[in-house]
Amino acid sequence: MSALSVSFNPRVSRALNDVLGGTAASVLTVTFGLSYALLIFAGPLSPYLAYGVGITFITSAVLAAVLALGSSLPFAVGAPDTSTAAMTGILASSLVERMALHNTDAPVLGPVLITLAVASVLTGIVLCGFGLTRMGRAIRYVPYPVVGGFLGATGCLILLGAVRVITGRQLQLATLDSFANAMTLYEIAAACAMALLLYLTWHRSRTPFGLPIILIVGTVAAHVAFYAFGISAHDAQQLGWTFQPPQHIAFSLPWQREAIAQYPWFALPDLAGNLIAVMFVTASTTLFNTTGIEVATHSEANLERELNVTGIANMLSGAFGGYTGCVSVSRSVLNYSAGGSGRLSGLTTAAISALMLVFAPVLLGYMPKFVLGGLLIYLGADTLHKWIVQSRRRLSRTEYVSLLAIILIILQWGFIAGILIGVVIGCATFALSASRIDSIKFAFDGSEYRSSLDRSRDD
Repeated sequence: MSALSVSFNPRVSRALNDVLGGTAASVLTVTFGLSYALLIFAGPLSPYLAYGVGITFITSAVLAAVLALGSSLPFAVGAPDTSTAAMTGILASSLVERMALHNTDAPVLGPVLITLAVASVLTGIVLCGFGLTRMGRAIRYVPYPVVGGFLGATGCLILLGAVRVITGRQLQLATLDSFANAMTLYEIAAACAMALLLYLTWHRSRTPFGLPIILIVGTVAAHVAFYAFGISAHDAQQLGWTFQPPQHIAFSLPWQREAIAQYPWFALPDLAGNLIAVMFVTASTTLFNTTGIEVATHSEANLERELNVTGIANMLSGAFGGYTGCVSVSRSVLNYSAGGSGRLSGLTTAAISALMLVFAPVLLGYMPKFVLGGLLIYLGADTLHKWIVQSRRRLSRTEYVSLLAIILIILQWGFIAGILIGVVIGCATFALSASRIDSIKFAFDGSEYRSSLDRSRDD
């Protein structure tokens, strides 16, 4: 009796691996996408979370599809990134604050959606300009302390955003009294425990499927605990342990005549700095992430092509009402580790992101706040550790002090002030270091080394 053997066509096998890798990457895309939507549409924008979830998955679908078709790395997966989402949240909250200061009665949703879309389109144009003129390489000449201070400040803002997602309140000196209650402390403690679990498990192992499994297990464990204490799913929502799910994902193009007519144009001068910061973060993150993927997968990318493709993706994202994003290290490496090597992986992620426009409300209703909040705490703390603790080994004392100063300047006066002052500090530090270097490397005279050549008296 002969054994039954089944063999697959190599093309079919590669396609299956691409779909599997894209599905694995989409788990991270969905999880991070919900976190980013909550990070951006927090505080005064929380009633419009349905729109936030909608534009987040529109952004994920567009970025994943365009990068899958055009990236020099066929397995690359595009999506909103932690740094770009943090800057987008700052841009949105700044606009809401400016409108509140002017006591305008105009609705905030339309202006926010227009601002995010315009920022994405402008960022795409800038990225394409960098790619076409090969100016993208110039960002690598930005002083290292400036980049470190910039990303360190981003980590601080992610931590503050995580507290806002968990508690619904912004952490400030004026609001510290509102955090002094048992329920709020329990929620923050649960999120910190989730962040610690991520550090002890996924951070140290970095297995491809580790993060999705941990988040799923954390969600199931939370609901088991709710059941053990006699708390129903509805009660958990009322107590603030889980999110209030939107009835449906609301989505509309921001380019409405009425919304444009009611746009608060007086706020644009104050938003210019944040708009530039969004462009800078997206450009630098694109280059850093591309380099990280090259190192992790032993591949070689075309930086100019990556900037052009990412620029086109951001312009399309803004045209459809989304916000900025770029190639993702975690999702691309996860896809590559799961066997994905072709462009079908990114297209699979794009398709699943589009499907989430239907299934996200149900998923969000059962998602504990401390799970997504713990993920944001872990991401913010990991960024801070990387740029504040680990960078100390690579920097001199003067450079390290300047990095910390740039972080404080950004947190106090904004990103543009931090970048400009940081560049000045970086140039001054370089000039000081260079002035201490002797231009003569070796020096000696006849008493130390004599010539072996006999010369005449005239010579």
